[in-house]
Amino acid sequence: MTIYNISTYIKTKTDPKYIVYEMELYKIDDKDNKVYALKSTGKQNLQADKRTLVHSSLDISDPENTSYILELNLFHKIGNDEYEVLPEPMTAIIPLKGFLITDKKWGPSREFEYNETTEKTQNGHVFIYSVKVTFKSRAFEAKEHPVGDPHDPFSKEKIDESLKLRLAKEKIDEGLKSRLAKEKVDEDLVKMEFPNQQQAMLCGPAAFFYCLLVDRPDLYKQMVKELWESGKTKIGTLKLEPSYDCRHPKKFFYYDNTLGYTTRIPAIDWITLASLRDTENVFFDFDSPDDQIPGITPAGDLKTWFKKAGSEILYEINTNIINQVTGPKLTLKDLCFLNSYVRKDTHVVMLITSRMFDTRVSITTKNHWIVWADKLKLINGHEVTEQTLLTELVQLKCFSWGSVDNHLLDNTTLADVMKYSYAAFVISKIP
Repeated sequence: MTIYNISTYIKTKTDPKYIVYEMELYKIDDKDNKVYALKSTGKQNLQADKRTLVHSSLDISDPENTSYILELNLFHKIGNDEYEVLPEPMTAIIPLKGFLITDKKWGPSREFEYNETTEKTQNGHVFIYSVKVTFKSRAFEAKEHPVGDPHDPFSKEKIDESLKLRLAKEKIDEGLKSRLAKEKVDEDLVKMEFPNQQQAMLCGPAAFFYCLLVDRPDLYKQMVKELWESGKTKIGTLKLEPSYDCRHPKKFFYYDNTLGYTTRIPAIDWITLASLRDTENVFFDFDSPDDQIPGITPAGDLKTWFKKAGSEILYEINTNIINQVTGPKLTLKDLCFLNSYVRKDTHVVMLITSRMFDTRVSITTKNHWIVWADKLKLINGHEVTEQTLLTELVQLKCFSWGSVDNHLLDNTTLADVMKYSYAAFVISKIP
């Protein structure tokens, strides 16, 4: 159990003596309840150095790499009165370790920045002060349908709606179904329970954000919000800062005979998946869902993302760069060992050829990351063991292309799974 000293800095040109803050630190549990590390501080005066006071947290048992959400609300002091100035509290992600050390890589995902102008007007014999707060504009815009276009895929309303659907624990309500039908939008394309790269080469980032969505939906929501607003975010020491070209993608739409012009990838997934892949690219910008080479994710990159986000690598097979090139395949013993790691506090991530799922794929080289959602089993539901015959038909419930299902083709044998499986690693859940 540990008690942390919680404080933060506010970047502002306003004299601190006019600023009052209220702060809390929390995470959201699987029942959508706040779990506090620091309950509301109540209204406090900002210090002269533009830092908050130091507040002692509750006694916390979480590992120090666990990420929390730091929430800050501000009030402007005029005489004896205090006026709430923000339309909603400012929030940022920060691991507990960020309160133990000064290294900026462990700091909050973004600065708390507050800019205002105060105007004095006269209404009768009463002077009224009007505080105007400035905010950063959105960061993403599609070249084909920019800001103001009715088909703008990155509008705040559409991203908020996508987040609501992505985080929903129940099916789309009838009102939304009716509206989507009128707009001729396919319900399955809009709902997308999980990240979906669709036509883009982003299965590696999709695997990462699937795990984040399952483990910490509150952090997933916060990262989407920060990327949309400023084009920057961070979880643990994993920093996302996509290039201008990635934030203004080209060839983002295609024509469908039923839907008309539609996106090649859901906008919410471009914001997250493409941002992660583009940030990590050294030589290429990832600026279109059509991009191929810049979207490929080596095992080393994917493992690093999880580790920076706070996960631990518990086990790995064939993930070094030499094996990535030469491509040895998983054995029955490997698959059984992976089965032994399937539990509530882990994720099994595996590299396959998508030919395992789709007969239309002609190539049989490694090209697709998936995440297991259950053990590899026989059709009758029994677990595969080292004694299982290679001719036995099997099933594997896993995450791939936006859904969790048994994606294996009908009549897939254990030998087929071994034939199309190349590498894997096991991680602890993102804290």
